[in-house]
Amino acid sequence: MARASKRNLVLDTAETLFVRNGYAATGINQITQDAGIASMTLYNNFKNKDDLVIAVLDRRHDAVFGAIEAAIVAAGPKPEQKILAIFDYLIDHIEAEASQNGGVYPGCAFNNAASEFRQLSSPIHQIAIAHYQRIADTIAALAKAMQHPDPTGLGQTLMILANGAMASTQVMGDLSLAKRARRAAESLIGA
Repeated sequence: MARASKRNLVLDTAETLFVRNGYAATGINQITQDAGIASMTLYNNFKNKDDLVIAVLDRRHDAVFGAIEAAIVAAGPKPEQKILAIFDYLIDHIEAEASQNGGVYPGCAFNNAASEFRQLSSPIHQIAIAHYQRIADTIAALAKAMQHPDPTGLGQTLMILANGAMASTQVMGDLSLAKRARRAAESLIGA
């Protein structure tokens, strides 16, 4: 198996285990065992577990924003439609994650990482901050295009709304909460 393939195998396995068990509860031995690789293979690709967590989150961030950007493009020309497309993506994401995890939404990978790596200075926590800031900035740019009087404030508010929908879904187990968040976003932007 080529090195890139082994790296992806480790990333896939680690991501699955981190989602299922959490970051701290998932050990290197479990990752190598589930991936069917020697620990040396893991350490040839990642310096340590934190480096692996960072790589998993970086890859997930790229995947999430690839999907968000595609949803925005497909939403049509109006910025209001594009903002709501982010919430449509969120609904689909929560439902897909739940279906892969026995009907239970395991929570946002970035929220979960930030809660386990609580120090704001932690590189892992910083990835979570950057992820949510990019969501807020993306919405703010769309709010500016719709000539909202406070695009930055609206971007932050809708990011909080989306994040709250994910956290509440994880805690309460109610997959309809993201749909409620979308309706609230619709009210806030006057769409």
